[in-house]
Amino acid sequence: MIPAVMFDLDETLFDRSSSLRIFIQQQFLRIAIGRFRNFNELADRFLQLDNRGRVSKRDVYRTIVDEIGSSNEHLAGDLFDDYEVNAWRYARPFEDTRDTLLWLRNAGIKTAIVSNGQTHIQLRTLLALNLDRLVDTYLISEQEGCRKPDAAIFLKAAERLSVKVEDCLFVGDSPEADILGARSVGMRTVWFPNGAEWPHAYSFEPSATISRLQELRPIIEHWHRA
Repeated sequence: MIPAVMFDLDETLFDRSSSLRIFIQQQFLRIAIGRFRNFNELADRFLQLDNRGRVSKRDVYRTIVDEIGSSNEHLAGDLFDDYEVNAWRYARPFEDTRDTLLWLRNAGIKTAIVSNGQTHIQLRTLLALNLDRLVDTYLISEQEGCRKPDAAIFLKAAERLSVKVEDCLFVGDSPEADILGARSVGMRTVWFPNGAEWPHAYSFEPSATISRLQELRPIIEHWHRA
């Protein structure tokens, strides 16, 4: 029996791309620079530059402001400051996030969130989505002093759940940070790609792949019966 399931946050429990798209459209409307470009195009460009959260938002805004040809030298900084303060307010979970976590709780399976990122950003998102009430514990890389795919953060999560790490399951969208990292400590893995691509250089595969969180339940039930 699987005693615990650990989840990534962004693009796994939290629909980051859709949430960020809505925020960016509203942000440019509020800051009154929509005349330079279609709001949808601005959101597309932001997400492209953001590269699934891998690029500094300050750099993303600088690039966008340069591309739209704004003469306001403070605009990029103003947009970044607004992002820091308000982006979390637009956070939305995937439609089956809550039901999946509640099913795991009712099944007696412990849960944790293990997320790379800045503490103040990730914690605001967790709280906005009420995920702190739906999981047993959560670990944010900045606060923990280690980040996925390092083994240390997975081992810490297992310790806090009082389970053996090799008995756990990890669910995430990143082949490197989530799947490779969890696999390195002996965990089963479920890949939830959400647009991510599997690296051709990887000679291994995840234990399972899903396209929606609700697909996790039959996979776990099957493993329990096996």
